[in-house]
Amino acid sequence: MELGKLRHLRWQKYDLAIDGLHQQLVGLRILHLSDIHIDRVWMPAWSELLERVQADPPDLICITGDLVDDKFDHRHAIPLVERFVTGLRSRLGTYAILGNHDTELLPLRLPELPLRLMCSERLELRDGSAAIQLIGLHGVHTLDASEAVIDALLPLSQTGADEGMKLVLSHYPGAAIPLAKRGANIVLAGHTHGGQVCLPGGIPLMTHDHLPKRFARGAHHIGKTWLVTSRGCGFSKHAIRLFCPAEAIEITLVSA
Repeated sequence: MELGKLRHLRWQKYDLAIDGLHQQLVGLRILHLSDIHIDRVWMPAWSELLERVQADPPDLICITGDLVDDKFDHRHAIPLVERFVTGLRSRLGTYAILGNHDTELLPLRLPELPLRLMCSERLELRDGSAAIQLIGLHGVHTLDASEAVIDALLPLSQTGADEGMKLVLSHYPGAAIPLAKRGANIVLAGHTHGGQVCLPGGIPLMTHDHLPKRFARGAHHIGKTWLVTSRGCGFSKHAIRLFCPAEAIEITLVSA
């Protein structure tokens, strides 16, 4: 149980097998962070996280929403957001989307940070001769990840096209269903906190998502798509975690 302050994060590792993975991307390491919920107090677990990242930087860092906790006034959190983001290190950069706690005002209040905030957009990352199609879904409202928005970024008509690995950042795990129909290889999500307060064995009482509760954390297949849902790196509303430790997820890509 964690109460009041987070002192440690669990470092969870997954090897994800991807069909047709470019040889250049075999072994690529992605650090998935979510739901940090930065407020007025710096958590010791975040210092531990940054030290580990700086000692052994991943290739790519992806943050799937809820950088801050207070939905109405982000100003007191901004110095700690700056401390957190500037402490991250990666070869290909740090990319993030907004969550439902961030609101559209957050980008206006952020200083210039080594962070690319994506708002329902798609960009191509090059790693040597390999391409990663990175899609970032806006996550302030659930409708921001509607099927119409998803179809504009990953059209059904192009499903199966060889454009490189498709990696999607979505605050809401439920978006993985329409994304799987459109050939996404990996969907990284958060929002659920894994339940935050769970029964023994990590069984969540609430997940705030329409997928079955087992999808509220961990790595799962939906069709040929991997959905990786983070339990998050912080607290929300109540500073307690029970049978549901906060986590950072390290993903290594392997060939199927």
